[in-house]
Amino acid sequence: MSNIDSVKYNKTLTAHMVVKNEDQWIWFSIMSVIDYVDKMLIFDTGSIDKTVEVIHTIIDKPEYRDKVYFEEVGAVSIEEFPKVRQRQLDMTDTDYILLVDGDEIWWRDGIKELREVLDNKEPSRVNVKFICPCVDMYHYRDFSRELYYDAYNDIHGSINGRVLSMSIQGLHCSGDYGVEGYSDFEGNIDAYDAAVLDHFYFHCTKLRRSSASWGDESISYRRKKIFDDWDHKFPKDYKYPEIFYVNRPDIVPDPFKTKDNLTKRISKRIIRLYRFCFKKKEYIKVKNRK
Repeated sequence: MSNIDSVKYNKTLTAHMVVKNEDQWIWFSIMSVIDYVDKMLIFDTGSIDKTVEVIHTIIDKPEYRDKVYFEEVGAVSIEEFPKVRQRQLDMTDTDYILLVDGDEIWWRDGIKELREVLDNKEPSRVNVKFICPCVDMYHYRDFSRELYYDAYNDIHGSINGRVLSMSIQGLHCSGDYGVEGYSDFEGNIDAYDAAVLDHFYFHCTKLRRSSASWGDESISYRRKKIFDDWDHKFPKDYKYPEIFYVNRPDIVPDPFKTKDNLTKRISKRIIRLYRFCFKKKEYIKVKNRK
């Protein structure tokens, strides 16, 4: 059952998603945006867990069959990865693209704000701040911990480019997996105007993303995150994205009971010992998610 408000948006939007071993969060990610985009392109690059099965619980529904194009493209090298994203660009005929990773979950007010910004401001780009849970769903990293930079608005921290206008001349994707990016025909992007949303999205990149034994460890970019640490504890009354509280297929795990593998459990214990011995724990509330 669709939960989208009966609003007709003027600007059209296609969500681009390229995934591999994301069965812990992929259902929540897709379902948090699918009712607010006009089209969705999802490519799987060789998952060894239940990612593909989870995706089919969504796209096999009659209401989403015409909206979503799904393809299992198979394993690709880090050098070939931008070609997969470029193919999605070549398939797109809407005004904008929304980049959604399999571990990114939106609040309903956030995705609605995005559509309103596209209609009312018609920006070339939209950058979005994010909340980054770490270790588990009850702790998170400080905004300043992440190394992203919005040059147009001079913002450092947990912010990422999520929307691009297809009117950018020569828009293309280049760079190896993990550091790939989008630019115009001259290799520029920062000079294009960029709106920043008031709302955040929820980014589970520091959490376990695959149920398979080596689902995360088989991806080099994720291995770097094993020892990442948290800064703050969520308040007990924190309101997570709405999609975490709805009924879900049996194959989809409980988002509040995700389990790590042995390697990460050991690393957590080392981190906790370090914090106990050398760091003062400070718990602060998220002021708000707008």
